[in-house]
Amino acid sequence: MGLGYLTLDRPTRTLSGGELQRVNLTDCLGTGLTGTLFVLDEPSIGLHPRDTGRLLDLLRELRAAGNTVLVVEHDETVIRSAENILELGPGAGAEGGHLLYSGPPSGLAQIANSPTGAYLAGRRSISVPNPRRPCPEKDHPWIHVKGATCHNIKNLSASFPLRRLVAVSGVSGSGKSTFVHEIVHKTLLHRMGRAVENPPSIKSLKGADEISDVVLVDQSPLTQTPRSTPLLYLDIYDLVRELYASTEEAQSAGLPASAFSFNAGAGRCERCGGMGYEKISMQFLSDVFVTCPACEGQRFQPHVLLARYLDKSIHELLEMTASQALLHFAPRENLTPRARECQEKIVTSLTLLAEVGLGYLRCGQPLSQLSGGEAQRLKLVAHLAPQKKDKETSKKGRDKNSAMPTNTSPLLILDEPTTGLHLDDVALLITLLHRLVDQGASLLVIEHHLDVIKNADWVLDLGPEAGAEGGKLIASGPPETIAACRTSPTATYLAPLLSKTPTRSLRLHEEPAQHHPKKNGHAPLEISVRGARHHNLKNFDLQVPRNQMVVVTGLSGSGKSTLAFDLLFSEGQRRYLDCLNTYARQFVEQLEKPDVDSITGLPPAVAIEQRTTRGGRKSTVATVTELYQFLRLLYAKLGAQHDPKTGEVAVRQTSADIVLRIRRQLRSSKRLDLLAPLIRG
Repeated sequence: MGLGYLTLDRPTRTLSGGELQRVNLTDCLGTGLTGTLFVLDEPSIGLHPRDTGRLLDLLRELRAAGNTVLVVEHDETVIRSAENILELGPGAGAEGGHLLYSGPPSGLAQIANSPTGAYLAGRRSISVPNPRRPCPEKDHPWIHVKGATCHNIKNLSASFPLRRLVAVSGVSGSGKSTFVHEIVHKTLLHRMGRAVENPPSIKSLKGADEISDVVLVDQSPLTQTPRSTPLLYLDIYDLVRELYASTEEAQSAGLPASAFSFNAGAGRCERCGGMGYEKISMQFLSDVFVTCPACEGQRFQPHVLLARYLDKSIHELLEMTASQALLHFAPRENLTPRARECQEKIVTSLTLLAEVGLGYLRCGQPLSQLSGGEAQRLKLVAHLAPQKKDKETSKKGRDKNSAMPTNTSPLLILDEPTTGLHLDDVALLITLLHRLVDQGASLLVIEHHLDVIKNADWVLDLGPEAGAEGGKLIASGPPETIAACRTSPTATYLAPLLSKTPTRSLRLHEEPAQHHPKKNGHAPLEISVRGARHHNLKNFDLQVPRNQMVVVTGLSGSGKSTLAFDLLFSEGQRRYLDCLNTYARQFVEQLEKPDVDSITGLPPAVAIEQRTTRGGRKSTVATVTELYQFLRLLYAKLGAQHDPKTGEVAVRQTSADIVLRIRRQLRSSKRLDLLAPLIRG
């Protein structure tokens, strides 16, 4: 896995995203199982293009051992290295869920309505900004870091411009997260008078006076409660409730704003508690969710639903997508000043939601149903939305395209914002990042995605290797400077994208498709799915070949995770649990039965999902990989205890052995001191 430099006592909180991802893979990849379905959720997250080749070698070893490897992935290298590709689309949310293609990678580029095929064939691409923003050393704000020491970074000095898009690149474990999170972020927070745990050792940091605030968008997961929705997460549902409470129907019925909350208040359905469905617990079977018979899934009591704002009830609004709600709250005449102000704030957040490609999300959709890419972008929207809101101290608004004041430059730190994003979504993200920079914000982005790096105004490349061999600044400057650096591992992959005749550098690890002869016997050669309708899947049939590496791709939110995890993995686990006796099943969480007609040829399944939690203070590399348990056993059973002063080995002695030893000592010393604890009372 390329993690030989990690020590076993290394706290997991100090690991980078790529290191943590590979550490979590070691358990399942080293099991030695055969005839198993391995379902992986974007294993290339946090990996440098060079490290992706090592990952592919491991996946090929799993396949060669007789396993079926199903990978949900957006990385072009992994897609090209697959033997079979499943693409879902063509859009996201309700516009997705269709099976666009199933077959070898060579045929995907010929599909006209395939977003992935368009990028593989070169019909679409993310262009390089022309001209690139200049980064003058004079008359421009810079951050100068001098003599920084933390983890594998020793006495590092680096500089990067403010009010620009700055990318930090390098192989996994080279010190990117340490430099950005531990050094830059913590030092700036400490300078602003905020509490910081274990501030880094640094000689000086200049230019902090040019920064008004520091906002960190890391990889920590969103809440998984089904009661949290996009409107609640963006903190605009209070404005929606205020608008509905101002209607004539609500005022005549005496309904306050709290009556339009499905999480609390007297307006929600009393039977289901505002959920819209009821959970029926089965003792030995999976739980069943049925629509609430009282409110019929509308979450609210009938008299609350009678209140209509702009001819829509609160339930109808929650069923709208963000794009539909954006049109619903468009500026209108005959509005009160307060209603106009509320609608402007709602439109501001919904506009940003649509700009990052999440306009298909329903306003009342539970966050627990979002895919990894959707959750990451929603978190990005929540952090970036304040940059577009009007100042609370000013009654007059500011145009969203107007620049920020010259003395204000918030620093936004993004940790791999392309996590879970399709190339189409990456293009939207890059456009949004450039727009923020044009408004005066400073962006510091940890990223491996080459399209983001080539769009940066300034790049800090750390390396050259990982661990103790990293932590050095290899090169800094525009992307063209990094591409020309011979000692930079990133240059190998970045240079072809910046050349006059760009060629995809991501095909270095591509393996030609291999022919697998059919096995004799009655074992099925493929997994057959009929009538897949779970979540947004559109009732399609599918055949997944076994004993091959299969990649599931498509736009973020198109149904990839639903197919791979909620359908194939969950059904495989559920069937395995059904083989256990009723006593054993009561101690295991029962998985929901997916909405599908039939699945045949499904082997036992193992899932390796994204794990972005860093663990507690006592969590180390040894405990995460479970090596610590084996070390404890070895030392307890085979270890020999020694005297800490003399080094004499401690041996087991009987009472006769102890008497014999004392007699020997008496012969030589003629004296014996007997000591015992003094017991009082």
